[in-house]
Amino acid sequence: MDLFGELIKPNTEEFAVGFDLTDTYSQISYTRMDDEKVDTLSVVPGGNSYLIPTALFKRKEVNQWFAGNDAVRNRDTDGFFVDRLLERAMPGEDIAVGDENFRPSALIALFMKRSLSLLSMNVPLNKISSLMITVSSLDDRMVEVLTEVVASLGLKTENVFFQSHMESFYYYTIYQPTELWNRDVLLLDFSEEYLKSFRMECNKNTTPVVAFIDPESYHSFKNDDIKDLIINSEEARYADGELNKLVHEICDGRIVSSVYFIGENFRQEIFGETIRTVVKSSRVFEGNNLYSKGAAYSAKNKLHKTLLSESHVFLGNDKLKSNVGLNVLKRGEPGYLALLDAGVNWFEASNSVEVIIDKGNKLSFVITPLTGKNPEVVDITLADLPKRPQKTSRVRVDVSMISEMRMQVVIKDLGFGELFKASDIEWKEVINL
Repeated sequence: MDLFGELIKPNTEEFAVGFDLTDTYSQISYTRMDDEKVDTLSVVPGGNSYLIPTALFKRKEVNQWFAGNDAVRNRDTDGFFVDRLLERAMPGEDIAVGDENFRPSALIALFMKRSLSLLSMNVPLNKISSLMITVSSLDDRMVEVLTEVVASLGLKTENVFFQSHMESFYYYTIYQPTELWNRDVLLLDFSEEYLKSFRMECNKNTTPVVAFIDPESYHSFKNDDIKDLIINSEEARYADGELNKLVHEICDGRIVSSVYFIGENFRQEIFGETIRTVVKSSRVFEGNNLYSKGAAYSAKNKLHKTLLSESHVFLGNDKLKSNVGLNVLKRGEPGYLALLDAGVNWFEASNSVEVIIDKGNKLSFVITPLTGKNPEVVDITLADLPKRPQKTSRVRVDVSMISEMRMQVVIKDLGFGELFKASDIEWKEVINL
């Protein structure tokens, strides 16, 4: 059986694009919807230069903007250099560029537009059917900023999604040969200010198979300290030894199928002993475009799921970790009406259904965690629901996630056609999942 085979085979020449957006460098990867190969955009035609500086430059007194490498080349000329776009967007305040103020989302959108224009030589922009933007981490504010950015991009597709680097690592991993992830997988990321690790494991005793990623940050390993190390110096040998010990601690008692080293500072001449030690027990890979490739795989998967992606679910910090449904009667027999599915981003999880109250005045919500805990039933009593004959009260149930673990329920009385007018009474409750 081909686990990578699509459930619905695409028959177009459209593309899925992954955009890795960080405060320092960004990258773009892409794949045709009917192809398994993922490529990464090189800013040097025919080369392997994937990093696009996440920066803008505006000429003084004229409305002329440069982005990426062009911004860096112009930064010492007469004008204004703008970097750290994501960090500066977090407070929600305008960014001053000379005497003008700009919404942070507008500047990020400008940078992304200019960067995507570089892609037009490889991918016609009107053929992008799915775009996944991946960032270091997602929170309420980041989702708000990216939502504003998407509204300003002017893309023809409405299929624009967000995910964290952690989830991009997951999608990259499951699209690799299964022997590379049949046990734990470790990623060491030294591309930002300090060292981070992601260790992925799958619980094969559940259906679907649940993948978890354990993230850790190591502030004692600073990027600025490493990049200035002299080869074979005492400081370099000490850093190599400390990293070697750290990797052993992470992998202690575990079988690790593969290890990924991300970041330009993972140089063989500095961390050679660590890399050689890991090679003895695991497959080792180095590179910088894993997140953008993972985002491209995910963007494609959003529209054309595979058998493998249907049989596996990732439960990260941004994911809904429980299935949510209603206990109902179907043709007189007890049944279950699904409302929210575990594994989706919590900020995208919502649903609306209409149900008829059989008898009484309560609805029973069933919370089924994918973490192995027992299902929980939460009853919501519809106080003051107008008294009507059995099965003549219709209500609309709207559910949406307001945070990773909190679900808002809004229930509205709709009456029953012309027989019983709607009272328009609403009941609102928040359920902790």
